[in-house]
Amino acid sequence: MNIKELTYYIQSANINFLIGSGASRPFLSTLGSIETWLTKLNEDRKSANADTKYKIVEASIYKAFYETVIAPNKFNNSSVEYYQTKENYRSFLTIWNNLLNKRHSRILNKQINLFTTNVDLMIEDAASGMGIELNDGFRGSVKSVYDEANFMKSILQTSLHFQHTCEIPVFNLLKIHGSINWKEDNNRIINNNSWYQKIEDALGKIEKDKFIDIQETNADGEKVDKSYETLLADTSKLEVSNTAIYNDFITEYQKLIIVNPTKRKFVETVMDYHFYELMRIYSNALEKENSVLFVAGFSFADEHIATLTRRSAENNPTLKVIIFAFCDEEEEDFKKNIGIDSTCINNNILIITPTKLRNMNMDDEYKNVVCDIKCLDLKAINKIFDFINNTIHASYE
Repeated sequence: MNIKELTYYIQSANINFLIGSGASRPFLSTLGSIETWLTKLNEDRKSANADTKYKIVEASIYKAFYETVIAPNKFNNSSVEYYQTKENYRSFLTIWNNLLNKRHSRILNKQINLFTTNVDLMIEDAASGMGIELNDGFRGSVKSVYDEANFMKSILQTSLHFQHTCEIPVFNLLKIHGSINWKEDNNRIINNNSWYQKIEDALGKIEKDKFIDIQETNADGEKVDKSYETLLADTSKLEVSNTAIYNDFITEYQKLIIVNPTKRKFVETVMDYHFYELMRIYSNALEKENSVLFVAGFSFADEHIATLTRRSAENNPTLKVIIFAFCDEEEEDFKKNIGIDSTCINNNILIITPTKLRNMNMDDEYKNVVCDIKCLDLKAINKIFDFINNTIHASYE
């Protein structure tokens, strides 16, 4: 797909994004092997008696996930990676706010759905102070309560003198796997600004040498994830006589209203109203006529989302799914994960790799935009959309 075709879809389609952990690079780590480890751990614990090694592995994986993905969301650092990632999200929001205002169609609303499996707060942090409308599903100024019905609302702005109204752009942030700042309160979800306090208090009571390292150094001097079997074997090196030392930490961690990364994530939460509702909204958005789903930083390793997406693409020939692959090597993984060989029934799932992007945009008009793109991270994707933003002229009502 070339940039000219992308411009057409932006002008004429209902816009949706599916954003995964790769979009928060380089500040936050991707899941790596955590999904594989937790899936195998759950399977082993069902088929074997409770064992010390499983408790140690569970606590160590949770600790690693907390420290690399969750804890950095306190935003009490000044790293280059943090500011770079935040700026990528701010650029994304700025560009799309402009695009929604410029689109020529008066039939389409000015809403964009940002579906994400990320449980972090990077998008909320980036949007803070920008003056854009980010709808995170919460309503109420003192004790905010989460309600999916809030995503069905539009916002109109009225002029002072002539009472003319116009719709303003709204970003609906739908966090499919929950969020670290969600808290259960009398069967409701409320906003919890102190989400980390009790977890860190419990974690601080456990000596660091009571956890195993989840990574090792390979022959090239690079840090790589250990195998699941190695994690289990490493537990024998620790002196842990009573696994009760992990109980408080695991208990507090599991109070987070998030779906832990396991293969059976949907089965575990299918009865939970909020997760079910968010998946229903995702499915409905893809079934809507003339819609586009842009995928960034998401591998489709989540089987349930992959199945829903493929089914929607097969049932809705007017849907276009455009996947931005970080590197060329990821293309085969995408095909395997989403279940397509070269295409799907309606030829409407497209995987764009860096090489394909460059080859499809060799015209002088677009060549300079894509010639130096080596990987399709959020910064590179922003560059493409910003070019489109600068070529579309505003439509005045």
